[in-house]
Amino acid sequence: MRLADYFDAAATLRTDNLAFVDGATRITFGEARTYVHAVANGLTRERQGGSGLHVAIYAPNDYRVSLLHLGINLADFAWLSVHIRNSFETNAEVLEYFDTDIVFFHSYFESNIPVLKAKLSKAKLYVCIDGASEHGQSMDEWLKDCWSPFRNGPEDPNARAFLQPTGGTTGPSKGAVHTHRSLEFMGFGLTAGFSVTSESRHLCVAPLTHAAGLLALGFTIKGGTNIIMPGFDPEALLALIEEEKVTHLYLPPTAIYGLLAHPRTAQTDFSSLQALIVGAAPIAPEKFKEAVRVFGPIMYEAFGQTETLIPILVKGPADYLMSDGSFDEEVVRAAGKAVDVARLAIMDPEGNLLPPGERGEIVVRSSMVMQGYYKKPADTAAVSGFGWHHTSDVGIQDSRGYVTILDRMKDMIVTGGFNVFPVEIEKVIQGHPAVLDCIVVGVPDDKWGEAVKAVIQRKAGQAVSEEEIMALCKEQLGSTKTPKSVEFWAELPRSAVGKLLKKDVRAKYWGDQWRAV
Repeated sequence: MRLADYFDAAATLRTDNLAFVDGATRITFGEARTYVHAVANGLTRERQGGSGLHVAIYAPNDYRVSLLHLGINLADFAWLSVHIRNSFETNAEVLEYFDTDIVFFHSYFESNIPVLKAKLSKAKLYVCIDGASEHGQSMDEWLKDCWSPFRNGPEDPNARAFLQPTGGTTGPSKGAVHTHRSLEFMGFGLTAGFSVTSESRHLCVAPLTHAAGLLALGFTIKGGTNIIMPGFDPEALLALIEEEKVTHLYLPPTAIYGLLAHPRTAQTDFSSLQALIVGAAPIAPEKFKEAVRVFGPIMYEAFGQTETLIPILVKGPADYLMSDGSFDEEVVRAAGKAVDVARLAIMDPEGNLLPPGERGEIVVRSSMVMQGYYKKPADTAAVSGFGWHHTSDVGIQDSRGYVTILDRMKDMIVTGGFNVFPVEIEKVIQGHPAVLDCIVVGVPDDKWGEAVKAVIQRKAGQAVSEEEIMALCKEQLGSTKTPKSVEFWAELPRSAVGKLLKKDVRAKYWGDQWRAV
């Protein structure tokens, strides 16, 4: 079934259950279903001919984002996720590449819409989800006469359900195409992996455009409640845990570290929490153990990718806590075990599956894996060799099935849970007239997991400061891709033929670490 069909079933059984809490707004499942059906009716009215629609959602955290996800899914169209921390130019390029037909936008981004209209060649409809706008219809206006129940037939499990950008390099991001089937199995995996029920109360803090939004959908299909926050605010988060009796919370490692350091944490009642899920980037083992001691034996770690959805690997208290209450140190370092709807293995470059304890690439088979990259058959084939999805992560699997991630095969940094490709930053920095060459790497960081660092060789007799480089990157790429630090070296390491040796720069910062990510 479609994920929205499961939501419909939950809403039928639990009409009066709270579906969403967003500030003073409290929406029951009955009210949410009415809205979702109206969105599906409105979108069906917009369809021209027999083609599907690609529907972008450009908004900060807002309960209507999840309702739009469900309405688009119910109508058998595909939603497009927009990374709100990207520069506006990057998002415009991505949405044009994804052949966007409709843009739902929040007034927070209203000033950007005229430029978006100029750049998107196919998009003919713009709707403001939270009020009136001079740049598009209001949601109330657009939904007029759409409030009857929506009727649809059986879904095509291989039909396109959503496209998610992978992070991008020098140009449009690759887009992972996910189907009704991959979303359905994701629902199975996360509701079982995190013990989601109709009594669950999920606090959504991370962006709903990414993993947190997928988690939110998992709670809707079980009849649980999603409590929406605009972003990470430790004071407000800790207060909401107590006030709303939160049972489930997903955060990247950086936010966990922020909570551990916050003075109010020690005074907060965490007794309602059943699962504090850390994901999007590896967490330092000592910080994970500290979190268990502070928050209780409720810590979970999850691993997945844009291409595989979440979770592929999970570890929970029963995995890392021994019978005497001590930690199983090997499991603490591991990312987890495969969920029931996925099979993981370690593979060598020739396609051979390796025995426990041997280092190789982590590969996956699951109905959660994407259909492919949008309009990129060669890239799809490249990650699908030997009948497995190739994650480009290097790891080992022990005899018990626990997988530990050790390194990354492709040139990518995961900082604060977001994928950053160094080549994109290097090209911007190399465009500065005082820069001869540069290397961008991820370096160990207690807050970000990996922090973006630029190592630069200036042109002879030229001057440029760290502040200038950071300002240039922020202007062209946005804050996530801006280096957290810049170093200037007299000479960058090069091979005998003059090729820059990025591995030598990385080795300087990762040499004493047990893993290289």
